Amino acid sequence: MNNSLRPIDLNLFKVLLSIYNQRNLTHAGKQLAMTQPAVSRALERLNYIFNERLFVRIDGEMRPTRTTEMIAPLLFEGMALLEAAVNMASGFDPKLIATSLKLGLNDYGIAIVLPKLLQRVSQQAPSVFLTTMPATYQDAHELIERSEIDCAIVSSLPPCSRLATDPLFREDYVAVCSNLHPHISDGLTMAQFLAAEHLLVSYKGHLSGWVDERLAEMGNKRRVIGSVHSFNAIPELLCQQPYLCVLPRRLAQHFAKAYPLRINELPLPSENHLFHFIRLNHLTKNPISNWIRDQVIETCQELV
Repeated sequence: MNNSLRPIDLNLFKVLLSIYNQRNLTHAGKQLAMTQPAVSRALERLNYIFNERLFVRIDGEMRPTRTTEMIAPLLFEGMALLEAAVNMASGFDPKLIATSLKLGLNDYGIAIVLPKLLQRVSQQAPSVFLTTMPATYQDAHELIERSEIDCAIVSSLPPCSRLATDPLFREDYVAVCSNLHPHISDGLTMAQFLAAEHLLVSYKGHLSGWVDERLAEMGNKRRVIGSVHSFNAIPELLCQQPYLCVLPRRLAQHFAKAYPLRINELPLPSENHLFHFIRLNHLTKNPISNWIRDQVIETCQELV
């Protein structure tokens, strides 16, 4: 490293970490409120300081070198420690915070968790603005690593060693149909379940899921006629046609308050998913990140 003991502008490290997350100079500039030429100049200074190229352009993407992969976790942690020190020295008080936080949620989280979470946050920190971004267990970790969101609530843990995770609550599943379904009244038998026309919720457009895996193990198969990418589309579809749909229990109860729907216990063992709060490891040292984590956990403890 050139002149390693001389003063270094810490903002350069913010540029390095933004490029590391975004893999793109223009996107890094937007995140940092800098022009693309300014980001390029900062990267040139970083290359000089470390006496080597920190990123290589491959297929239109800024790929980190081995050195960058080694130092990035240390820089993430170091910047988090500096931010924590500043917050600690100034006395952390949520009522005095003025910031915005991006929380990754799917439509389940928006319906079940967000209303109470927004109320809690607004009461404790009036100048903290919580914004949501669409995220599922399949893409939340990528969005977090690219700094497109700060944290997320997911139904399954993604395979990422850079994430800190906190368990929130468990959720099982039920079968839902219209109160006027011609073949389902009190109770739901396996024969009725297999004979019904099923809708599936799949963010990737799949026509099978864990229910179909369980049925296959039992030597059975249900009639899936289509899938939708949003839970919110299900109530109207169930009210219009004699379909059946397997939904998370809390979401089914939420829909049944507004629509004439019947909730049935499944005639097969239900999955039981453990929801988690996820964020990058280095944010566990950040008071603001820890505060929103606590608000999410306390909100989820109130779920019935």
